[in-house]
Amino acid sequence: MRADDLLGRIRQTITAHRLWSPGARIVVAVSGGLDSVALLHVLITLRADWKLTLHLAHLDHGLRDVSAQDAEFVRGLGVRWRIPTTIERRDVGAICAQEGWSLEDGARRIRYQFLLETAHRQRANRIALGHTADDQAETVLMRLVRGTGLLGLSAMPMTRALDRDVCIVRPLLEVWRRDLAAMVKRERVAYREDATNSDPRFVRNRIRHELLPLLEEHYNPNVKSALTQLAEQSRSDYAYLEQAAGRQWKRMVKVLRSSRPSGAAPHGQAPPPNSLVEGQVVVISLKAFRRQPKALQRQLIRQAIRRVRGDLGRLEFRHWLEVERLVGERPVGTVLDLPGGVQVRRDQDHLICQQTPP
Repeated sequence: MRADDLLGRIRQTITAHRLWSPGARIVVAVSGGLDSVALLHVLITLRADWKLTLHLAHLDHGLRDVSAQDAEFVRGLGVRWRIPTTIERRDVGAICAQEGWSLEDGARRIRYQFLLETAHRQRANRIALGHTADDQAETVLMRLVRGTGLLGLSAMPMTRALDRDVCIVRPLLEVWRRDLAAMVKRERVAYREDATNSDPRFVRNRIRHELLPLLEEHYNPNVKSALTQLAEQSRSDYAYLEQAAGRQWKRMVKVLRSSRPSGAAPHGQAPPPNSLVEGQVVVISLKAFRRQPKALQRQLIRQAIRRVRGDLGRLEFRHWLEVERLVGERPVGTVLDLPGGVQVRRDQDHLICQQTPP
């Protein structure tokens, strides 16, 4: 793809999905690798179009011997392009061991928290990530292998709110990595090769280097396009279910306040990602709930958990089956504990969803 065609495609993505408005302040997550450096190059090229204010952010995970060199490379990019830069180091391995997280999941959590903190300090309302169409295909396949539903098949959204002030945006999500590689080669843009991208400890790397090539060679040479199409279709279908569940929510759900739980954000402040929100108790009419199709029932439970917890946490299909048994089989007074400190209790006429009492 020619450079002008590539930039035109990215402009179209930004406009069609309203990723930002003129004057936006954007934190650009730059690891130093191909995708993130290409993202930076694109945003520098396009920043005059939207009068963007850019700020580079790099987190040294401390997982590789050369990670300090990556940090210095990103610092040099900031100096070269006269863009303010935030670089921090966190011992991701130690934090993951302490919290019981996998290295892959923990690195993502810690990185997002760092980016959100940087955005708040810089009064930025967007965090730009360099995920590509290849990343989208890999994510869909990874979730299929692990087991997922419609939400999981939707994979990575073009935008996602981290809190009430800051959104993640992915301007390159409709662009293939090969086109970015051709662009940086033409423009002679330097980037760092990340050895962890071939580390077989990470599931994504095994998907990228082993499973996808196998599927392309023996089953479907266009399997990555098929996977990205599946993500797009699933996202549309899931959005419809959300809207339908929202209409039913107004008819059958009451949201009550409880006293603010320990660890919640002070009043008027947004809770950090994956934290408990200010105490809410969601009360669902059992009679009306039972009349809904199972797809809407699942969506209503998801929305109730989000209201109580702030996100879905580690909710899996097996947990939904427990809720289903609670509604259909369990006696009045049964209490179900779900991941993330969420409790669902059944009384005679209602399902009550709340944080687990201390």
